[in-house]
Amino acid sequence: MVDLALLIGGPQGGGIESAGQIGVRALVMKGYDIFGVREYHSNIIGAHSYFNIRIRDTVARSPRLPVDAVVALDAESVFTHMDDVREGGIFVYDTSTLKTRVDRIAPMPGPLKERVKAKLSQHGLGDTVADAIKYLESRGAKLLGIDLKSAIKEVAEKSGRPVVSVARAANVVGLSAALAFLGVEKEYVHRAIEAYFAGKTRVIEPNKIAADIAYDYVKEAYGLGNLPDGPHKGKVRMVASGNDVVAMGKVVGGLTVQTYYPITPAADEALYMEGHRLVEVREELAEKVGLEKLGVAVIQTEDEISAINMAIGAALAGARSATTTSGPGFSLMNEAISMAYIMEAPVVITIWQRAGPSTGMATRTGQQDLLHAMFAGHGDAVKIVVASGDHEEAFYDAIKALNWAEKFQIPVVHLVDKTLAASTKSLDKFDLDSITIDRGKFSYEWSDGEYLRYKLTEDGISPRVPVGFAKQLNSSLEHTEYGYAIEDPEVRNAMVEKRLRKLEAIEKGIPEDERVKVYGSSNSDITIISWGTVKGPVLDAMEKLEGEGIKVRYVHIKTFIPFPVKTIDEVFKSASRIAVVDYNMLAQTSLAIRMFTGHKAPHVIQKFTGRALQEQEIVRAVKEILENNVERVVVSDGA
Repeated sequence: MVDLALLIGGPQGGGIESAGQIGVRALVMKGYDIFGVREYHSNIIGAHSYFNIRIRDTVARSPRLPVDAVVALDAESVFTHMDDVREGGIFVYDTSTLKTRVDRIAPMPGPLKERVKAKLSQHGLGDTVADAIKYLESRGAKLLGIDLKSAIKEVAEKSGRPVVSVARAANVVGLSAALAFLGVEKEYVHRAIEAYFAGKTRVIEPNKIAADIAYDYVKEAYGLGNLPDGPHKGKVRMVASGNDVVAMGKVVGGLTVQTYYPITPAADEALYMEGHRLVEVREELAEKVGLEKLGVAVIQTEDEISAINMAIGAALAGARSATTTSGPGFSLMNEAISMAYIMEAPVVITIWQRAGPSTGMATRTGQQDLLHAMFAGHGDAVKIVVASGDHEEAFYDAIKALNWAEKFQIPVVHLVDKTLAASTKSLDKFDLDSITIDRGKFSYEWSDGEYLRYKLTEDGISPRVPVGFAKQLNSSLEHTEYGYAIEDPEVRNAMVEKRLRKLEAIEKGIPEDERVKVYGSSNSDITIISWGTVKGPVLDAMEKLEGEGIKVRYVHIKTFIPFPVKTIDEVFKSASRIAVVDYNMLAQTSLAIRMFTGHKAPHVIQKFTGRALQEQEIVRAVKEILENNVERVVVSDGA
């Protein structure tokens, strides 16, 4: 079984994302399943950034530490990741940085500097990169030193370009050296460079030269590795980020208007959609609508308040509409969410969660917005809340969210996070034939006279036509069936009851198997309950623990409104031991479970550093709970 991990570290703005994406593509071409996630600082340039790539011949779902190879493109990366490579692993570093002292690295956090110096001092070493390399050597690392400055000069000479114009090819030199050592053929690196920089000849050629230089160096100094071909070699596969697949899902799901105000990490979804907003349609549909392409209007607004209000307006006009944001932006949308509820306007709000409170750590991950999403909006404003755990789920959930919004005429919150946004995965084609578009009680039927937009119905859902197809009022005030503002107590009661009847329709319309997924046997040593991107690390940890004789079951919550009460209740009544995993300090999943079912989780595993949860953290936490019966385990791996 092949299960490797590769980490590429360097300065923000130094091509870490490019190196990671080239590495992912080369390894996919080699035939492997890939999961890669990027961790990056919230400044524009200078601070540390890294890309962790998981390489497996079975499905890759999460990052892990320690890795099998580290590529350290600068001195800070050497110090930051000197304990992140396994014993006997590969460590590629820049020999021109050997004299650099840890205190001379301005962007490096002071507490990390002190921890590095203490660790090196414990081993009788100083505080230079050369000392860190000696420390790595003592741990059995296979050291691969390359003078990146000299390599870039060689790239410049061979390409006929100035050094300054090819300087960023240093990332490809380091990456290629590691891939050569692992045993990935150079042709895959060349093809990956061509694919990633498609159409940019002036960029492609220097980077291919950089790869050649690295491969020649490794071949002469150490010999090339011999990684066998993966099981997917020759198969056409897709490589996409979480941002990409949510945008794809919305487009495939019939979205016609997307609004946004730029905020990390939501903006990348909107930008991807802007670049792919015109979509060719199938021949039979083209004949029906008279168009060969359909488009999405992607609109950048002046702020998040405008974004949600514009999306609501588009929905009233008959568009399938959505907006995308993160925690701070979602806070600004609260009043409008209440308005969408009382106006019964179908709108989807995608929340790319990041580490708060406030601006917090804008480029780090978290699941701190769960309760906020569930209770957003004042005055009994109810909504559907759906959460995605991986790329495949995110694609199909984006479509479900659009369907549910229109079917039940209610706001739908789609919860995703920065880990998903910043992770790239190899994927098979999505099953487009399984997708249906459900617009509920919507029609383009013309209506003369006044229109009962809020007609009292048995299921609480009224017939709906776009503004302009009938004389109708859409108001944020309490209203009659026609939409006229009113404060009569009997009408008020009737309208409140009408809207609440939607909850019964939602309970019936979203079955239990769409609210929760269960992995593993009920006859397990421990049951883990969680949601979102906790899924990948837990499923990977289950495989690892199974090999050690520990059986784990995972209960993956998909919707928090409606909540899978039946399944969670049965789990608490039957499981021998239960742990809830949360990416937040308040253990919000545990609170939601207790609110809906009355059950209190006996064990909690938490991470709130803002870094992606990893396989080995779940393994350690499960063992700690089983061996010592601790109530709370806090994990914090990752730089």
